[in-house]
Amino acid sequence: MDITNTNSILLPDLLSTCPFKVECNPAYEAVSDETTAWINSYGIPYKETTYKCNLVTALCIPHCNRSRFREICDFWVLLLLLDDVLDSVPISKDADQSKQQLSKNMMESMQPAGLFKPLTPFAAALHDCWQRILINITPGCRERFLAGFQAACEASLLQAANQKNRRIVPDLETYIKFRRNASFGLLSLSCIEYSLELDSLDECWKNDTFKCFVDYTIDTFSWTNDIYSFNVEQSRGDYSLITILMHADLSLNIQQAIDRVGQMVISRYADIQRVRSELISWGPKIDSQVETFVNGCTALIIGNVVWSFETPRYFGTDREEVKRTRRVTLLAPMQENLAEAINKQEINSNSNTTEDVSSQQTIHQDQSTFNSISTAKYMDKLLQPYDYLKSFPGKNIRTKLIHAFNYWFKTSHEKLIIIDDIIDKLHNSSLLIDDIEDGSLIRRGSAAAHTIYGIPLTINTAELVCFLTMQTAFKLDHPRVGSVLVDHLVELHKGQGLDIWWRENHICPNEDEYCQMINGKSGGLFHLAIELLRLFSPVKFDMKKNEIINDLCQALTFLFQIRDDYCNLVSEEYTLNKSYCEDITEGKYSFPIIHAINTHPDDTRLSDILKQHTDNIDVKREAIKLLHEFGSIEYTRDICLKLANKCNELIDKLEGNLYLSMVINQLAVIFQVPAENKVE
Repeated sequence: MDITNTNSILLPDLLSTCPFKVECNPAYEAVSDETTAWINSYGIPYKETTYKCNLVTALCIPHCNRSRFREICDFWVLLLLLDDVLDSVPISKDADQSKQQLSKNMMESMQPAGLFKPLTPFAAALHDCWQRILINITPGCRERFLAGFQAACEASLLQAANQKNRRIVPDLETYIKFRRNASFGLLSLSCIEYSLELDSLDECWKNDTFKCFVDYTIDTFSWTNDIYSFNVEQSRGDYSLITILMHADLSLNIQQAIDRVGQMVISRYADIQRVRSELISWGPKIDSQVETFVNGCTALIIGNVVWSFETPRYFGTDREEVKRTRRVTLLAPMQENLAEAINKQEINSNSNTTEDVSSQQTIHQDQSTFNSISTAKYMDKLLQPYDYLKSFPGKNIRTKLIHAFNYWFKTSHEKLIIIDDIIDKLHNSSLLIDDIEDGSLIRRGSAAAHTIYGIPLTINTAELVCFLTMQTAFKLDHPRVGSVLVDHLVELHKGQGLDIWWRENHICPNEDEYCQMINGKSGGLFHLAIELLRLFSPVKFDMKKNEIINDLCQALTFLFQIRDDYCNLVSEEYTLNKSYCEDITEGKYSFPIIHAINTHPDDTRLSDILKQHTDNIDVKREAIKLLHEFGSIEYTRDICLKLANKCNELIDKLEGNLYLSMVINQLAVIFQVPAENKVE
C-alpha cells in the first residue's frame, strides 16, 4: 500500500450533495462568549475566534433553548479540546499511562457532586458541566449519555494501544463498528436528545429500524470526519477509513480510496432518507418527538460538514481555498513537520542575526566521545520532554534582552549565538523542573511535559540538558566560563530552594527577603548572560559603568519577576497559557501576597487559602478580592512602574539603548490599565 503516491488529493463534494438544510443557533455569539469565559476559568486556554468549537454546536444543534444550548456548548468544546490534547501526545509508555489516567478521571467525573476529586482542569470542568446537565436529563437519556461517553473513552484508548503496538489494521466491518464508538457517536446523539428536551424515546431506542437510523447517522458524520481529517491523521501515521480500504485493496491509491469513502457517505445520505420513511408509529406524542430527533440528526450531519470548512482543525488557514477548490496538499510525516517548526522557531528567536545555530539541532548532536549511549537514536528518546516543551514557543524575552545588552558589549556574533543558546537551554530545562516542583499541569497553553512523559524521565531530561549545556559552554574557550556558569547556577538553585522552603513551611518572607531570593532564582540566568557577554566583550568599561549595568540587570530581574507575580493574578493572557491564579493553587508567597500578609498580620484569610492549595475558582476569586481590598494589587503595579522607570533612567546613564527601551516598554504595557479592569 503506497501512501505517498500523490502530493495532493481532491475531496469529494459532500456539501452540495447533502440533502439536509444547514441552520445556525441564534444564541451562538452570546453563548460562545459565556462558554469561552467558563472554560478559561479552569485554566484551559481557548479562544472561539481561533478554534470555532462553539460554532459546531450552533450548526449541529440549531433548534434548542438557550440554557441547554449553553450546556452542550460547554460539553462539546471541552471534548474537542481534550481530543486535541490526547492526539498531540507522542506514543510512549509514560504517555500511554497518562492517557489512561486522564480518561479514567474524566469518566469518574460523570457522577453526582461530592463523590469525585478531579486530577486535571478538564475533569473539574466536565464535572461542573455534568452537574448542570443532571438537573434536567431523563434517566434513559442519562444512561445512554454515560454509555456513549464510556464507549468513546475506551475506543480512544484502544486506538492508541493499536498505534503503539502496531497491531494488524482491522477489517472494514470491525472498523465501522469501532468508529461508531470512537467518534463519540452515541454520546453525540444523546446530546441531541437532551438538548431538544425529548423525554419519550426510551422505547424507540429498542427498535431495530430506529437503531439502524442511529447507526447510519453516526456512520455519516464519522466517515465525513475521516475524509476531512485524513491529511492530519496520515501525517501522524494514524489509520482511518481511507487507509482501511487501501489495506483491504492494495490496488487503490489515496485518491481512489477517498473517492470510495465519499461515495459511501453519499450513499448513507440516501440510506438515512430511506430508513426514516420506514420508522414505525409509536403514537402521536412519541412520533412527534421521533420526528424532532430525526431532524436533529440530519442537522448534525450537515452542520458537521459546514463546520469542517469554518474551523482551522482540518485545513488550517487554507480552509477557504480548500472549500472552493476541494484540493488539499498532503502533509509530510509529523516528525518532519515538527523538526521544521522547531528550526523555524530557533531562526525566529535569533532574527537579529545573519546565521543560525539551532539549539534543537546542536543539543541532539552534542555527544560524548567515550560513551556509545549518546548516539542520536537514544538521544531522541532521552530528550523527548525537552523537545516537546520547545515545540511550544515562548516569548523569547531572554533572547531579546541578550541581544539588547550586546548593543553595549559588542560581543562577536559567533559568541553571542552560543551565549543565547546556553541561556535558552538552561531556561527551558529549568521550566521542566519548575512545573514538577510547583505541581503545574499546563505550560505555554499545553499539557506540562511531566504529565505526558512522567516525572522520572522529565527530571532526567532536564538534568541532561543542563549538562549538555555545560558542554556547549566550554566551546566558548575561556578559562573562566566554567566557574561563572556554575556560580550562577548555584545561586539560581539556592533562590529556587528558598522559594520552595517558604511555601512548604508556610513562612511568609518580607519584601527584602523576597527580592534577595528572586535576585538568585530569576536573576541567575540574567546575570549569567551579562557575565558571559562581559568575558568576550572587546569593550572595556570603567568601574562606574559596570556598576550601572549590574544595577540595571538587578532592576530588570525585579521587574520581570514581580511583573510575573502580578500577571499571574490579573492577566487574561497568563490564564490562557497557564491557569487561573496558579500561584494561589501552588501556595506561593508572591509579591502581592507578601505585601497583603505583612501589612495585615492579624488577618489570616489569605494565609489560610494558600495552605489549601485550592483549585476552587470561587475561593481563588475571594483571594483576589482580598488583595484588591488590601491595596496589594495596586501596590504591586506601582512598584513595577517604578522599576520600569528606574530601568529607563539607568539606560539613559549608559547613553541610551533603543532596543532595551523597547523591551522594557513592552513589559510595562500591562500596567497602563488599572488591574481591576483586567480581572474577570
